Amino acid sequence: MDILRGINENRPWDLIYEIRKVVKTQHRLLDIGCGTATKLIQLASITNYQEIIGIEPNERMRFKAEENIKLANLDNISIVSGSAEDLPFEDHVFDVVTAMVAPHNTSEVHRVLKPGGHTIIEKIGDRDKWNLKALFGRDSKGLRGQFCDYDEGEREIEFREEFSHLFTEVSTKNGFWKTYYSFEGLILLLEQTPTIRGFDRIEDSHVLEKIVETYMTDRGIITTQNRILVAAKK
Repeated sequence: MDILRGINENRPWDLIYEIRKVVKTQHRLLDIGCGTATKLIQLASITNYQEIIGIEPNERMRFKAEENIKLANLDNISIVSGSAEDLPFEDHVFDVVTAMVAPHNTSEVHRVLKPGGHTIIEKIGDRDKWNLKALFGRDSKGLRGQFCDYDEGEREIEFREEFSHLFTEVSTKNGFWKTYYSFEGLILLLEQTPTIRGFDRIEDSHVLEKIVETYMTDRGIITTQNRILVAAKK
């Protein structure tokens, strides 16, 4: 996975720190789309949550998450199967809900949070990897790059308005930082994420050649990551 993430310059915020700012010892935290639980393990190792629950729809990811938790020797994290669209929990049961670059449903987040509870959510921004996405052009459905049909900053405005309908306090940040991918790392990214619709290494070989020609540096293929941080209180 390290090659998939690329070499990152400094991020505009520390997501774990942002979550820790709303933590109290007896809090219960839900993380939506926890993946292999890497961030949850990091969070649990430096905080004193009463309970952390990660929800993950992918069976392979859940298995790996449980392995990682066991290796970390942590007893306050559990992993359950479920969907962000229909969280398998009663109303008002969590103090903190997070989603770290994973799908979420704002109404469901609001439902499971206790009154006064907090949510910290990080989403992909509309200018994420823009220089690379632009080279892939269009297909019959329009621009192939994920979120390329958005105006600059539109995603942040959408999230701020969406959360403001349900939450009493809402703040958003739009952050950018440079990342450098190896060629194979970029291929993995394009094959395993929805960054480019219908990506095919062979059919898109001319685009890949253009990317290498235009954006390869001595540190790797340069691009800009764009993330949106949403912090809200119920």
